Amino acid sequence: MKKYIFPVLLIGLVSCGSDQTDQPAVKEKKVIVKHFKNEAEMDAHVLQLKKITEASGLIANSLHYEKADGTMIEVIGHLDSTNVIQILEEQFSDGNGKTNGTRFYFLNDGKPFMTQELIDQIDGTNEAVFIDRISYYDEKGKILKTKERTASFQDDINKSKYKPAPLHPIKMDRAMDALNSEKEFSTTFQGFVHQDIFSYLILGPDDPNGFTTALRLDYRDQLVNILYSDPDKYLGAKVKVNFEVHDDRGFEFQVYAGGKFVD
Repeated sequence: MKKYIFPVLLIGLVSCGSDQTDQPAVKEKKVIVKHFKNEAEMDAHVLQLKKITEASGLIANSLHYEKADGTMIEVIGHLDSTNVIQILEEQFSDGNGKTNGTRFYFLNDGKPFMTQELIDQIDGTNEAVFIDRISYYDEKGKILKTKERTASFQDDINKSKYKPAPLHPIKMDRAMDALNSEKEFSTTFQGFVHQDIFSYLILGPDDPNGFTTALRLDYRDQLVNILYSDPDKYLGAKVKVNFEVHDDRGFEFQVYAGGKFVD
């Protein structure tokens, strides 16, 4: 099983999990901006966005980025039928057994009107706690309210009720950087790794402590052949890649599907 990576639009912002030039150009359509009167209307629109994105079945994956200490981030854009991101999903881990979980950004005119965090973390007494935290925002992005519920285990969270909590705004800037392979998630050539019968292309920023990502090489194209010809020479060269996310009995991995040098 494999998931294909599509070019997408986040309202006026282009956000691509890969550079697939064989896909038809997407025309930006007129955006209908919702104006919410209260929390109930926001909750109702979240349900509507879930139905819309589930019906389209379209997603846009970022690369899967990791650090040596286990810090991880991977972003999934859930699209409507016109290739516009409506829900942004950020899967993350802070590494070393610290906080990990998923953040959801529900979008209106390209900006979150509601965020939800589903988080496993260690509290001050070194006990594990699962947190379900929801925050609401106005049209300008100002946070209006935060509520949360907690449980010792994720399976028990639905037995708890939400309670008012201190305002806890979160931003989706890092998630968008990961989706677009920008800033700390920029993709420069960092070498090759060989494991068993497979070879992997390693990409990441020019930072020894930065995020890296590995793509399995099932074939060699012109870019890979050039990099193989003199890896030391091209170390740090900026590249842009296409990729597919494959699933083999519950294990996901990235497969290289072409690429090119970029200025």
